[in-house]
Amino acid sequence: MEEFLGVKYVMVGSENFEDYLIFIGVGYIARKAALTLRPTHCLTLNENGTYTFSFNSRLVNSSVTFALGIEFDEVKPDGVKVKSVITIEGNKMIHIQREENGRTSKHIREFFHDKMIATTTAEGLDKIVKRYFEAVR
Repeated sequence: MEEFLGVKYVMVGSENFEDYLIFIGVGYIARKAALTLRPTHCLTLNENGTYTFSFNSRLVNSSVTFALGIEFDEVKPDGVKVKSVITIEGNKMIHIQREENGRTSKHIREFFHDKMIATTTAEGLDKIVKRYFEAVR
């Protein structure tokens, strides 16, 4: 995963993302705004061994700092509080988010030299969400 640290990836397309936003309860206006964004994602390794994953766009900027495999409290860009665990397996960052209502989402971000593909699934959602990112070097 080291070779992908510090690389910025900008979103260039998606499949079924609006369906996911509806499923998790994002309102109409916020959902339509989210669909216009082309966020940039970046994963970095901190001196203390933790990681920081940042999400930046023209409307919302957020980041989460975490230790691999250890549950932490996270506030998603839509303001919902979740319990999260992130692990890394090869070139994949696996991010599991559990809401207070028990709903669980799983985001697998697969890193490549020229792109990143984020695949999201959620219990009860009958679609697979894909978001496509290009590396900005």
